[in-house]
Amino acid sequence: MNLLDIIIIIVYAVGLLGLGYFFKNNETKEDYFLGGRSFGWFEMGLSTMASQLSAISFISAAAFVGLKANGGFQWLTFELAVPLAMIFLIVVLIPPLYNAGVVSIYEFLEKRFDKSTRILISLVFQISRSFATGIMIYTVAIVLSAVMGIPNWQTILLAGIITIIYSYQGGMKAVVWGDVIQMLILFAGIVICTLYGLHHLGGWDALLVDVDRSRLNVVDMNWGLNEGEEFGMWPM
Repeated sequence: MNLLDIIIIIVYAVGLLGLGYFFKNNETKEDYFLGGRSFGWFEMGLSTMASQLSAISFISAAAFVGLKANGGFQWLTFELAVPLAMIFLIVVLIPPLYNAGVVSIYEFLEKRFDKSTRILISLVFQISRSFATGIMIYTVAIVLSAVMGIPNWQTILLAGIITIIYSYQGGMKAVVWGDVIQMLILFAGIVICTLYGLHHLGGWDALLVDVDRSRLNVVDMNWGLNEGEEFGMWPM
C-alpha cells in the first residue's frame, strides 16, 4: 500500500465522519429517521443500490463468476428477482406506509396489529441483520487487513466505530448521502477495474478468446434437483 492508498482511506473515513457532523442538527424523529422526507429520486436511488450491492459484491460476485467451480454469470439469475421485488414494494407497500405517516414499518405494524407484533418482527429483523452485517464487516476487514497490514479485529473495530459515529450523529441524512458517495466510488471502481483488466489481457478480443464460455451462461433452465444445478432458474 502506497501513500496515495493511505490518503484515500483517510479522506473517505474523515468524509463519513464529516457527514455525521454536517447533518447533526435533527430537530424531530422524522428528521433523524426519515431525513425530514427531503430526499429526491437521485439520492434515494443510489442509496438503495448501495444497500443492495455494497462493497461485498465487488469481492463475492467476481469470485463466483470467475473462480468458483460451476460458477459464472448464472449468479445473475438470483438478481432477476430484485427488480420484481422493487416493483412490488413501490406499487403495493410503499404508498400505504408513506400515507400512514409512520417513521418505520414496525410503527405501522403496531398500528395495524398490536405492540407484540411490532416487537416480534423487530427482533427477527435485528437478529437476521446482525448476522448479515457481521459477514459484511468481516469481508471488508479481510480486504483492509490484506491491504493495510493490520489485524482483522482492528479493521473491524475501526469500521464499526466510524459507522456508528456518523450514522448515530447524522441520522438518515448522513446514511443516505454516505451511500451516495459509496455508490459513486463503486461505479468508478467498476470502470477502472474493467478498463485495467481489459488492458492487462490485451483487449476485448483477447478476453473473448480466453474466456470459459460456460461461465457466460446467465439463465440455466432446470429444476435444481441434480448436482451442479443449484443456481438454476427455478430454484433461484
